[in-house]
Amino acid sequence: MIILLRIDYEGDDLHNDLKKIDEINRKIEKATGGKVEGPYLPQLSTILYIFHVDKYERLNQAGRIWYDEMSKLKLPFVQNTYEVAVTPQEFFG
Repeated sequence: MIILLRIDYEGDDLHNDLKKIDEINRKIEKATGGKVEGPYLPQLSTILYIFHVDKYERLNQAGRIWYDEMSKLKLPFVQNTYEVAVTPQEFFG
């Protein structure tokens, strides 16, 4: 399954703040066993990340890490939306 995370940026040093969020994403990859792609620059938000995870529970785990680390570092990213996408096999079992 994949999670599409769209976030907006409210700071003034995107280049350096992206380096910091990349560190957070590496922690998420290590903790969840998943894979993170991005950042992408989409049309409807500032930044898009794609999280690949193998279990729905990993979504909650990744989210907790993301919010904890963002709060600690006080990064000016704000979650816009997220969307979970699954294959028919994942959905129906």
